Amino acid sequence: MSEEKSSGLPAFIKRVQDGVVNLTTLEIKTIVGDFDVNAKDDITPRANTDFKVMSSRINLIAGDVTAYISNDMLEDSHEWVRNFHAHKEEKGHEIINANIQTIISLIELYKRSQKE
Repeated sequence: MSEEKSSGLPAFIKRVQDGVVNLTTLEIKTIVGDFDVNAKDDITPRANTDFKVMSSRINLIAGDVTAYISNDMLEDSHEWVRNFHAHKEEKGHEIINANIQTIISLIELYKRSQKE
């Protein structure tokens, strides 16, 4: 095997490892109110207004789910928002699982291509 091919797999795996954190951690935000979002996804309330936030960070590798919820979102009138957010969390788990399967497939594909 050439030196280029033998160094290719470790370099590829290193790039995958560097990206794994982003692929296995998902942040889900549900925001209700008057706000603006800039190009960097920074959220700022509009003048003289308020907004409420529900945010979850899911780490599939560690099995951790961290949730941040504005107190007002705990009221019965916001139950629909909590249900909506919970549905997005479920979808988040599906996205993370698909990302992991994609990584595994890419590594296997790369290994097969190096054998040819």
